Amino acid sequence: MRKALVIAILILIPGCLDTTPEELKGVEILSPTEVIEGDQAEFRAHGVKPNGAKYLWDFGDELGGSGEIVNHIYIDEGQYTITLTVIDDQGSIGVAKSQINILHRNEVPVASLASTYGGQGQTIKVNSLAFFDAGSSSDPDGDVLSFEWDFGDGTTGEGIRPNHFYESVGNFTVTLVVSDNGNLSSTAQTWIMVTIRTYSISFSEQTITVPASGSGLAGYTAEGDTTPLTHNYPYNLTSASYLIQWSEDEEADSEDSLLGTLRPDDFSLSVATNYLVNLTENSTSGEMMLDFGVLESIPENLVLSFGSVEEVNAYLFQSGYTSAKGQGIWDTTITCNNAPSIGFLIDLDDGNDWVLFVEYTYYSGTIIEL
Repeated sequence: MRKALVIAILILIPGCLDTTPEELKGVEILSPTEVIEGDQAEFRAHGVKPNGAKYLWDFGDELGGSGEIVNHIYIDEGQYTITLTVIDDQGSIGVAKSQINILHRNEVPVASLASTYGGQGQTIKVNSLAFFDAGSSSDPDGDVLSFEWDFGDGTTGEGIRPNHFYESVGNFTVTLVVSDNGNLSSTAQTWIMVTIRTYSISFSEQTITVPASGSGLAGYTAEGDTTPLTHNYPYNLTSASYLIQWSEDEEADSEDSLLGTLRPDDFSLSVATNYLVNLTENSTSGEMMLDFGVLESIPENLVLSFGSVEEVNAYLFQSGYTSAKGQGIWDTTITCNNAPSIGFLIDLDDGNDWVLFVEYTYYSGTIIEL
């Protein structure tokens, strides 16, 4: 009876049999606010630390742990709530929560030159364009990529598909650096072999008449007068010939006239050049010719190695193949020295008509890259 009375009194006294645990105040969590997925995050219990306490952790990703200091790795990006529960030796409980952002891990981009001649390098001729293609490069995250190039000859470039002009012979290592917007990058390399150019130069001879119709240059020169003519030859002459013809063209002073034959017209032909000394001939035969041999033979064919056609032409000129071979101004002078008349009182023949035929041969070189 007495035992029942004690139990009844305990029940009636408030708090005597209350089994609700007391709350621990001041429990806190020390944790980073951001961590990249796959990296380890450290969490510490902070604040009140009762004796004999137990520390239970819920990392918000269906995983947990225990201990005053714990580490955890989040596999997926996102925001997580960390819950710390502290239980002391009296059964009192304290709870703290914290937020953490798990960031996406930026993956390194992949630099690739597989689209540039299969990534096997290339051989080009000097003074040529080399083409490059980084289109096979990629980024696991789909980031926007930038492309920087070192062409190996002291020059650089940008862009996914640049080209570059190589001006010197040699072997060059080309480096591609691919970067994403997270400042991660990777490199790829290829090679360029730049070789010299080889040219075949063949020389051939051609003949040209002035005028091209072959009908000659017609003119008239009065007695005692001269008629100047000028020819400008831009070629490498091997020979030139000047033929002038005239006839007794007065009515009585003609080739069919006995007196005209006895008293023919006297003409002189003079040619002066910057290559040859002046040559002059005169005749009363009705025609005369001046022949000039500039070269005995044309040059032998050549095989040369240079960087460009311009360099080949410069060499040919400096070596005398295409310079100072009759090129320039040829001055021609036609003089009617005497046009005698058959008359005793009237000079019927005060000059004469003539026709000048000019023919020259020249050689030229044909340049073919081998």
